[in-house]
Amino acid sequence: MKKLIAVLLISIIGVSLCLSGYDPVFAAPSPGPIYAKSSVGSAVVRIQMRLRELGYLNFKPTGSYKSMTVDAVKAFQTNCRDSGYEMQVDGRMGDQSIELLFRYEALRSSLSGISIPAGPKHGAMTLAKTGGLVSWSSVVQTLTPNTEYRIIDCYTGYELRLIFIGGENHAEMEPVSQDAMNEFMKICGKEYNYLKRPVVVVINGQEIAASIQCWPHGSDAISDNGMRGHVCVFFDGSLSHVGNLPDVEHNENIHKAMGQ
Repeated sequence: MKKLIAVLLISIIGVSLCLSGYDPVFAAPSPGPIYAKSSVGSAVVRIQMRLRELGYLNFKPTGSYKSMTVDAVKAFQTNCRDSGYEMQVDGRMGDQSIELLFRYEALRSSLSGISIPAGPKHGAMTLAKTGGLVSWSSVVQTLTPNTEYRIIDCYTGYELRLIFIGGENHAEMEPVSQDAMNEFMKICGKEYNYLKRPVVVVINGQEIAASIQCWPHGSDAISDNGMRGHVCVFFDGSLSHVGNLPDVEHNENIHKAMGQ
């Protein structure tokens, strides 16, 4: 009987919290600090989670306040200003922006349409190219910053060239030129999306199985290639930005890139 009462009380409390709009996942950061470009930490993660939940940010939280977060905050602030709030559109999260972002009836991003692109021959049974399995710990020792590498899409055989700009747990790369950017868009379905594709990266003549994502993000090292930010390329043993955890989709693509 006591257990039943306890369960009922927990349920009632949970319903009350839901009705009040409280959600611990999207709890607002403490008032006072101003979060802006180059800010890092758990508060930035909560801001990014809330921006994504409201439709302003279309990428996973990283805990690093960079250009995509700035743009998302500006879009939210613009929406608030257009709805009658007196506020500055500067991409910075101060007390006013945080209060409006985390309130129960926060303004959501308006969607003009929904598109789910898919790159050519995505999911094909026969691959145009495969490579061998090499661990990230070995690959990173052979990659040279600011050097370009051939990337071959396993489904189509299309090639593009990316420059390795760094990366601790996986490779961060950018197209070398607008032409390379055009090839990137061609294999990704002509627009940015969350798809991850099996690829082969040619390093010192060795063809290595890898996985590339179709959504650029973060810092930008090459200003005239048509891409804002960089894309992540995973190898065997690579880890994600968030929590230094393995990425199941990338790992599956790496094995696809091996022909398995």
